[in-house]
Amino acid sequence: GHQASTQGVLFVSHDRAFLDKVATGILEIDQEAHYLKEYAGNYTAYLEQKLAEREKQRQEYSDQQEEVERLKESMRRVQENASFKRGGKGDSGDKFAKGFFANRTKGTIRRAKNLEARIDRLLTDERVEKPRQSWQMKLDFGTVPQGGKDVLVTEGLSVGYGEKVLLEDLDLRIRSGARITLLGENGTGKTTLLRTITGRIPPLAGVLRLGPSIKIGYMTQEQEDLDPDLNAFETIRKAASMPETEARAFLHQFLFSGDDVFTPVGKLSYGERARLSLARLVAAGCNLLLLDEPINHLDIPSRARFESAMGIYEGTILAVVHDRYFIEGFASEIWEVQGRGISNVDMGLVIRDR
Repeated sequence: GHQASTQGVLFVSHDRAFLDKVATGILEIDQEAHYLKEYAGNYTAYLEQKLAEREKQRQEYSDQQEEVERLKESMRRVQENASFKRGGKGDSGDKFAKGFFANRTKGTIRRAKNLEARIDRLLTDERVEKPRQSWQMKLDFGTVPQGGKDVLVTEGLSVGYGEKVLLEDLDLRIRSGARITLLGENGTGKTTLLRTITGRIPPLAGVLRLGPSIKIGYMTQEQEDLDPDLNAFETIRKAASMPETEARAFLHQFLFSGDDVFTPVGKLSYGERARLSLARLVAAGCNLLLLDEPINHLDIPSRARFESAMGIYEGTILAVVHDRYFIEGFASEIWEVQGRGISNVDMGLVIRDR
C-alpha cells in the first residue's frame, strides 16, 4: 500500500482522498502572504485547523476593532473636556495641534497622549489583519424547469466518429434531479457521448430523446465554448438579458469583481474560466448540465468552490470526473464505461477503490 515505506516523502497532490489516506502533514503556501506553513495530520485535519485559525482571527479582529472604537470615543471625550475648560469653541484650524495640549492640566495631557499611543500601537505593531473572506458561492439559480421525470432516454444508441464505434447499444435513462458521474479510461468515448447528447455530433445508430423543456448546458474541460475575445461581463450579458448592474452583481458571486469583469477570457486562468463557464450556463437557465472534467485543472480550493456551487444547483447533471471527493459529495449514481457499453456501478466500491 501507499504507507508501506518508512522513508519520508514530500509530494504535491490535488487528490484529497489520497491526502487523507497517506499524508501525515500538510505544507500550505499562502498565495497572498507568500509564506510556507505546516499543519499536522491529513487533509481533513488540515481543514479543521484552518477553520479554527480563521475563527480565532475573526474573533481577535472583532475584539480589536471594538477596542479601537472605545479608545477613539475616550479621545473624543477628552477633546470635548479640554475644549470646555478653555472656554468652549476650539480653533478653526487643526484643533488637536493648535489648542488641544496648550490649555489643560498635566494629567489631561498625559491621558490624551497615552490614548493616542495606544490607538497607534493597535493600528500598527499590534494590528490584527482582517480575515480574508473564505469564498462560498451564494447562487440563485431561480426556478429550474424540471421538464418531466425523464430528462434523457436512449435506445440502442451508438456513438463514435465515422466508422469508428466507441460506445454501442446504449439504453440509458436520466431522471430529473439525478447527479450522475461517468467514469472510464481516456479514449473510451465519454466525451463523444456528451457531444452526441448535445447534438454536436450525430449518433451512429439508435434513438436519443430529451424530455420537454430541457435546456442543455455543456461545459468542456478547456472551456472551449467561451469566446476568448469577450470579457466576463460581455459573456454573461450575451448569455442572458440582464442590466449592467445586475450582470456585475451576478459575476461577483462567481468571484469576478471590480475590473476583473473586463479581463478578456483568453487571459483568464483555468479556474477563472471554469467559474465563468459555470456562470454562463447558470445565467442561461440550463436545466441539464453536461460537465466534461470540470475540475481537472483546478487546485484544491477551486475544486471545493466549484463543488459548493454544484451542491445547490437544482437541475440535472451528468459529469465526467474522477476526483473521489467530488464523487462522494456529488453523485447520486455512477456509470462506468465497460467495453463498448455503460453500466451502473456500486458507489461505495468506486469511492473505496479508485
